[in-house]
Amino acid sequence: MKFTVSQKDMSLALLLAGKSLLVKANLPILSNLLISATKSKIEVLSTNLETATKVTIAGEVEAEGKVTLSGKMLQEFISQLPQEGDVVFEKLGEEVQILTKGYEARFATIAAEEFPAIPKIEGGHKIKIGADVFSKAAARVAFAAAQDEGRPILTGVLCEFSGGKVAMVATDGYRLSFDEVKVLEAPPLGIKIVVPARAILEAAKIGGELGGEGAKEGVIDIVVAEGLNQISFKMGEVEFTSRLIEGEFPNWQKVIPASFVSHARVNKEEFIKVVRIASIFARDSGSILRLKFEAMPAGRQAGNPPAGGGAKAQSLNVSAGAAQVGSGNGQIGIELSGAGGEIAFNYRYLLEALGVIEDEEVNFEMVESLNPGKLTGVLPEEKFFHIIMPVRLQS
Repeated sequence: MKFTVSQKDMSLALLLAGKSLLVKANLPILSNLLISATKSKIEVLSTNLETATKVTIAGEVEAEGKVTLSGKMLQEFISQLPQEGDVVFEKLGEEVQILTKGYEARFATIAAEEFPAIPKIEGGHKIKIGADVFSKAAARVAFAAAQDEGRPILTGVLCEFSGGKVAMVATDGYRLSFDEVKVLEAPPLGIKIVVPARAILEAAKIGGELGGEGAKEGVIDIVVAEGLNQISFKMGEVEFTSRLIEGEFPNWQKVIPASFVSHARVNKEEFIKVVRIASIFARDSGSILRLKFEAMPAGRQAGNPPAGGGAKAQSLNVSAGAAQVGSGNGQIGIELSGAGGEIAFNYRYLLEALGVIEDEEVNFEMVESLNPGKLTGVLPEEKFFHIIMPVRLQS
């Protein structure tokens, strides 16, 4: 095997292929990349047995062949080489020699035959979606999936394709994120699948790293296997494949209150700031802080009001404390309709939810202290919402 490829193309290919690489693996072959040279193209493939990433780039092939090399070392080496030059790969016995102007290296190999076979999706359900639309929805939803493998189904994102749209839901039992966006092409009968959250985030990240020159016309081609056990995302010359999670996703609609009695509009940056300051005192009290929505007491006025108006007649007070460290609270002006009230949350959940909302203001809705709270943006066309389960308040 011998081929020549540009340093810039190979460095990007190795970076992208590394998404499915296991640096510390029980099977040494899973720490390697499979590099195949055929005709005028080079394929770089990685797998961790749950996902696989294949990147195809152009190159000048003198002798076809396949070889596996240490993915981490190869990526580190190629990324440090001069960016404007070409790199020559040549298999010499049990090693691969890599040459470029002024630099030479030899890498040990493992036989290509030991590399796991990657199942290919034949046929299946085909979907097209805008890369930006997909990345935005993935970022808004996938972070709410469970990290604990105790309930595998909750480590995934429910994706329901129907009527030219995809509804995405993730929950870890303490919070829930939902978004619905349009697709460019979807199966006529609709399908429902659960995709590992990590896989959805990696696919979105690949689209972002490719930028405008990656996904063709900003479109991601998705194929779901007929057996609903595998999915692939194709973006330009990059194909990312993942297994799907089997099982029944819980009935997530039942955790959402049918109606809310209090509605508040809050400046997002002020909300984030007051939560962060109060969180200093929440770290030793289970990360819990209290939110109190109320009409502002006479003679008091919150600090800087939200953009778009003068001083508000209502306030949001955020407080936290622990006996061993002390307590702190902050107050901001809001627009409030309804009775208001007090509710407690894990501050990390609040900050993560606020972090994925792009609007300058956010809507917060609640029933009472023991019912879930709801966060949304303010644009009526946006379908996104986030539900957070409250913590029981102690008197």
